[in-house]
Amino acid sequence: MNWAKLAFAWILLFAAGSATAQTLVERAFVMRTESTSFDSMAGMKHTCVLVYPDGRYRYERSFQGIQGGAPEIKVYIDTLPDADLKALQSILDDSSFQAIKTAPLHGGIVNDMDTLFVTIPREHAVQSISFENAAARKPFDKTLKPFQSLIKNLEKRKVPVAKEEKSNNCETPRIMYRTMGVPGSGPDSN
Repeated sequence: MNWAKLAFAWILLFAAGSATAQTLVERAFVMRTESTSFDSMAGMKHTCVLVYPDGRYRYERSFQGIQGGAPEIKVYIDTLPDADLKALQSILDDSSFQAIKTAPLHGGIVNDMDTLFVTIPREHAVQSISFENAAARKPFDKTLKPFQSLIKNLEKRKVPVAKEEKSNNCETPRIMYRTMGVPGSGPDSN
Protein backbone atom coordinates (compact mmCIF):
# COMPACT_ATOMS: atom_id res chain seq x y z
CA MET A 1 0.00 0.00 0.00
CA ASN A 2 1.53 3.31 -0.96
CA TRP A 3 1.62 6.41 1.27
CA ALA A 4 -1.20 8.21 -0.57
CA LYS A 5 -3.62 5.31 0.00
CA LEU A 6 -2.54 4.99 3.64
CA ALA A 7 -3.04 8.72 4.23
CA PHE A 8 -6.48 8.58 2.55
CA ALA A 9 -7.51 5.61 4.74
CA TRP A 10 -6.33 7.47 7.86
CA ILE A 11 -8.34 10.58 6.87
CA LEU A 12 -11.48 8.45 6.40
CA LEU A 13 -11.01 6.80 9.80
CA PHE A 14 -10.40 10.18 11.45
CA ALA A 15 -13.49 11.68 9.79
CA ALA A 16 -15.63 8.74 10.89
CA GLY A 17 -14.35 9.02 14.45
CA SER A 18 -14.91 12.76 14.61
CA ALA A 19 -18.42 12.50 13.18
CA THR A 20 -19.81 11.45 16.54
CA ALA A 21 -21.53 13.61 19.08
CA GLN A 22 -21.63 13.17 22.81
CA THR A 23 -24.99 13.67 24.44
CA LEU A 24 -25.62 13.94 28.15
CA VAL A 25 -27.51 10.84 29.27
CA GLU A 26 -28.96 12.35 32.44
CA ARG A 27 -28.30 15.63 34.19
CA ALA A 28 -26.98 14.42 37.55
CA PHE A 29 -26.49 17.96 38.87
CA VAL A 30 -27.25 21.51 37.76
CA MET A 31 -24.00 23.10 38.86
CA ARG A 32 -21.19 23.06 41.38
CA THR A 33 -19.32 26.12 42.56
CA GLU A 34 -16.38 26.49 44.89
CA SER A 35 -14.61 29.53 46.25
CA THR A 36 -11.65 30.15 48.52
CA SER A 37 -10.55 33.47 49.93
CA PHE A 38 -7.67 34.37 52.20
CA ASP A 39 -7.48 37.27 54.62
CA SER A 40 -4.04 37.72 56.18
CA MET A 41 -5.63 39.02 59.41
CA ALA A 42 -8.29 36.31 59.82
CA GLY A 43 -7.55 33.18 57.81
CA MET A 44 -8.89 31.12 54.94
CA LYS A 45 -12.56 30.65 54.07
CA HIS A 46 -13.66 27.91 51.68
CA THR A 47 -17.20 27.29 50.43
CA CYS A 48 -18.80 24.99 47.91
CA VAL A 49 -22.35 24.53 46.63
CA LEU A 50 -23.76 21.60 44.66
CA VAL A 51 -27.28 21.96 43.24
CA TYR A 52 -29.31 18.98 41.95
CA PRO A 53 -32.02 19.13 39.25
CA ASP A 54 -34.83 18.76 41.83
CA GLY A 55 -33.59 21.83 43.74
CA ARG A 56 -31.87 19.98 46.57
CA TYR A 57 -28.51 21.44 47.38
CA ARG A 58 -25.46 20.86 49.53
CA TYR A 59 -23.56 23.83 50.93
CA GLU A 60 -20.29 23.43 52.81
CA ARG A 61 -18.38 26.17 54.56
CA SER A 62 -15.00 25.85 56.23
CA PHE A 63 -12.78 28.34 57.98
CA GLN A 64 -9.22 27.99 59.15
CA GLY A 65 -7.71 30.76 61.25
CA ILE A 66 -4.21 32.07 60.72
CA GLN A 67 -3.06 30.22 63.83
CA GLY A 68 -3.56 26.93 61.97
CA GLY A 69 -5.16 23.86 63.47
CA ALA A 70 -8.07 21.90 62.11
CA PRO A 71 -10.53 23.90 60.00
CA GLU A 72 -14.06 24.44 61.29
CA ILE A 73 -16.35 22.75 58.73
CA LYS A 74 -20.14 23.03 58.51
CA VAL A 75 -22.40 21.18 56.07
CA TYR A 76 -25.90 22.35 55.16
CA ILE A 77 -28.51 20.39 53.19
CA ASP A 78 -31.73 22.02 51.94
CA THR A 79 -33.91 22.57 48.88
CA LEU A 80 -34.09 25.74 46.82
CA PRO A 81 -37.53 27.27 46.28
CA ASP A 82 -38.77 26.71 42.70
CA ALA A 83 -38.31 30.42 41.87
CA ASP A 84 -34.64 30.32 42.94
CA LEU A 85 -33.98 27.12 41.00
CA LYS A 86 -35.55 28.62 37.87
CA ALA A 87 -33.53 31.82 38.35
CA LEU A 88 -30.32 29.82 38.68
CA GLN A 89 -31.12 27.78 35.58
CA SER A 90 -31.91 30.97 33.66
CA ILE A 91 -28.55 32.50 34.66
CA LEU A 92 -26.63 29.35 33.69
CA ASP A 93 -28.50 29.05 30.37
CA ASP A 94 -27.85 32.69 29.40
CA SER A 95 -25.72 32.77 26.26
CA SER A 96 -23.22 35.22 27.77
CA PHE A 97 -22.68 32.88 30.74
CA GLN A 98 -22.28 29.89 28.43
CA ALA A 99 -19.72 31.88 26.42
CA ILE A 100 -17.34 32.31 29.39
CA LYS A 101 -14.11 30.48 28.61
CA THR A 102 -11.17 30.40 31.00
CA ALA A 103 -7.88 28.54 31.00
CA PRO A 104 -7.33 25.96 33.74
CA LEU A 105 -5.35 27.28 36.70
CA HIS A 106 -1.71 26.22 36.93
CA GLY A 107 -1.08 26.37 40.67
CA GLY A 108 1.70 28.33 42.29
CA ILE A 109 1.44 31.47 44.40
CA VAL A 110 -1.82 33.36 43.94
CA ASN A 111 -1.85 37.06 44.70
CA ASP A 112 -5.03 38.30 46.41
CA MET A 113 -6.51 34.79 46.56
CA ASP A 114 -10.23 34.90 45.89
CA THR A 115 -10.81 31.85 43.71
CA LEU A 116 -14.05 30.94 41.97
CA PHE A 117 -14.66 27.65 40.18
CA VAL A 118 -17.95 26.78 38.49
CA THR A 119 -18.81 23.45 36.83
CA ILE A 120 -21.95 23.06 34.72
CA PRO A 121 -22.84 19.90 32.78
CA ARG A 122 -24.05 20.95 29.34
CA GLU A 123 -25.71 18.77 26.70
CA HIS A 124 -22.47 17.95 24.88
CA ALA A 125 -19.72 18.88 27.36
CA VAL A 126 -18.96 20.14 30.84
CA GLN A 127 -18.36 23.88 31.17
CA SER A 128 -15.61 24.59 33.69
CA ILE A 129 -14.88 28.17 34.70
CA SER A 130 -11.82 29.02 36.84
CA PHE A 131 -10.71 32.34 38.31
CA GLU A 132 -7.85 32.76 40.76
CA ASN A 133 -8.87 36.21 42.02
CA ALA A 134 -11.23 39.15 41.55
CA ALA A 135 -8.92 40.75 38.97
CA ALA A 136 -9.20 37.67 36.73
CA ARG A 137 -13.02 37.86 36.98
CA LYS A 138 -13.15 41.58 36.11
CA PRO A 139 -13.87 41.12 32.35
CA PHE A 140 -16.85 38.90 33.26
CA ASP A 141 -18.23 40.93 36.20
CA LYS A 142 -21.49 41.88 34.48
CA THR A 143 -22.23 38.29 33.45
CA LEU A 144 -21.17 36.76 36.78
CA LYS A 145 -22.96 39.26 39.05
CA PRO A 146 -26.43 37.58 38.98
CA PHE A 147 -24.83 34.18 39.62
CA GLN A 148 -22.73 35.42 42.52
CA SER A 149 -25.72 37.25 44.03
CA LEU A 150 -27.85 34.11 43.89
CA ILE A 151 -25.08 32.05 45.54
CA LYS A 152 -24.61 34.69 48.27
CA ASN A 153 -28.36 34.61 48.96
CA LEU A 154 -28.24 30.81 49.17
CA GLU A 155 -25.37 31.02 51.67
CA LYS A 156 -27.38 33.48 53.82
CA ARG A 157 -30.41 31.17 54.14
CA LYS A 158 -31.22 30.10 57.67
CA VAL A 159 -30.62 26.36 57.43
CA PRO A 160 -29.59 24.20 60.39
CA VAL A 161 -26.20 22.49 60.24
CA ALA A 162 -26.51 18.88 59.05
CA LYS A 163 -24.47 17.49 61.93
CA GLU A 164 -24.59 13.87 60.70
CA GLU A 165 -23.22 14.80 57.25
CA LYS A 166 -19.50 14.45 56.63
CA SER A 167 -17.73 16.99 54.46
CA ASN A 168 -17.03 15.82 50.91
CA ASN A 169 -16.26 19.22 49.30
CA CYS A 170 -19.58 19.05 47.42
CA GLU A 171 -18.44 16.05 45.40
CA THR A 172 -20.37 15.79 42.14
CA PRO A 173 -22.08 12.66 40.89
CA ARG A 174 -20.46 11.05 37.88
CA ILE A 175 -21.55 12.56 34.56
CA MET A 176 -22.37 10.11 31.79
CA TYR A 177 -22.37 10.92 28.10
CA ARG A 178 -23.44 8.65 25.27
CA THR A 179 -21.48 8.83 22.02
CA MET A 180 -23.79 8.81 19.07
CA GLY A 181 -23.26 9.18 15.35
CA VAL A 182 -24.11 12.51 13.85
CA PRO A 183 -27.25 12.20 11.65
CA GLY A 184 -26.36 12.06 8.00
CA SER A 185 -22.77 10.96 8.56
CA GLY A 186 -23.11 7.18 8.49
CA PRO A 187 -23.03 4.75 5.55
CA ASP A 188 -26.85 4.51 5.51
CA SER A 189 -27.38 8.27 5.18
CA ASN A 190 -28.01 8.35 1.42
